[in-house]
Amino acid sequence: MATKFNAVNLGPGFPNWRPQQSVLDHLESTVTPTCDALLHQYARSEGHLNLVKVLAKQYSSFLGRNIDPLNEVVVTVGASSGICTTLKALISPGDEVILIEPFYDMYYSAVIIAQGVIRTISLKPKKQYITSSSDFVLDLDELKSLMNEKTKLLLLNTPHNPSGKVFTEEELKGIADVVCQHPRCVVVTDEVYEHLTYDNVKHVRFASLPGMYERTVTISSIGKTFSITGWKIGWVIAPAPISSAISRTNQYISFCVSTPLQEACSLLLEATNAEQYDTIKIDYQKKRDLLYKVLVDCGFNPILPQGAFFIVVDVSQIHLKDNEGRDENKSISKLNFDFNDWSVCRWLTSDFGVTAIPCSTFYDTKNASKPESQRFIRFAFCKDDESLQKGAEALIRLKEVLEERRINTVSYTHLRAHET
Repeated sequence: MATKFNAVNLGPGFPNWRPQQSVLDHLESTVTPTCDALLHQYARSEGHLNLVKVLAKQYSSFLGRNIDPLNEVVVTVGASSGICTTLKALISPGDEVILIEPFYDMYYSAVIIAQGVIRTISLKPKKQYITSSSDFVLDLDELKSLMNEKTKLLLLNTPHNPSGKVFTEEELKGIADVVCQHPRCVVVTDEVYEHLTYDNVKHVRFASLPGMYERTVTISSIGKTFSITGWKIGWVIAPAPISSAISRTNQYISFCVSTPLQEACSLLLEATNAEQYDTIKIDYQKKRDLLYKVLVDCGFNPILPQGAFFIVVDVSQIHLKDNEGRDENKSISKLNFDFNDWSVCRWLTSDFGVTAIPCSTFYDTKNASKPESQRFIRFAFCKDDESLQKGAEALIRLKEVLEERRINTVSYTHLRAHET
């Protein structure tokens, strides 16, 4: 639909700029006439040796323990493949898997493919008017009531897509206490935004908590951090028995991952220091602050994210007129005309030339129609400055229109703890 209306597409979660030249130089070094001939052949199924060694070194530091590169690291075709392979390896038909809504949409399919049974629990706003992603909380009593002898796996995403929430150490310890009451439950953590946190917020790895490494599968990738999502290099860090099961499954799905890309990633990770990671954060925080300010100025109620590269906006107070956002001639999918978030996104695209994603798509199908699931839409700020500026110009035209469409005059502006 963004293409149809020539809209600025702030929906997809991937950057639209060229990677740094130093990143491309590492890739180029793997395909020169003088490079190792074996870089053009299959890698070991568990991962190219140079890469797993670098990953083991890094995660030994991150997790405060020695990670065995040969037995506790598996390289996968991106983090998504890592999640699918992990679930396929660990779940038996009928095992229950807990997903925390809103969740990255492929989680749902991954559980179904593994023949698991989906159980959901939602992050909920801790107050009526929320201004920060930290205001989304997980009810531990509800989590306790959801878990039982059939619970095999809890899938936890932090920093979180789409909300931008970064779970605190206290919150993670609370989850760990609940999980420890169920010995067969494994926690799979999706941490692809691990290096993208803002305002000095710290990312805490669940596997680093006391006693949790033995029952945690940590999954991440190189794509989000270094703006190379198309390389599709991800990895799994897990105790040897779990890692072995994942590796055996992975062998019959993809067998191995591109060898030259793995070599390039090993060189890139080895060459990147703490200061360079901080620079990546600073650059993204500038983009976040730019888009956030525009959204506030045009009359939206955005939620300031602590991590990842998305901003969710509360659209529950916006009442569209007549068939705004519901015109079948303008829609591509012809779906969910009774969903407010979908209609708002269609309206923004067709009438104002800027595209966002409705957050009800991040809920289980049986919950997506609930009002609370349609409360937010998601904008991505992982875009070049030109795209963000064009998006800003489109959005600012909304200011007067939004005032007319607002159900009441509630604005979060006076409640904001953060001013840009």
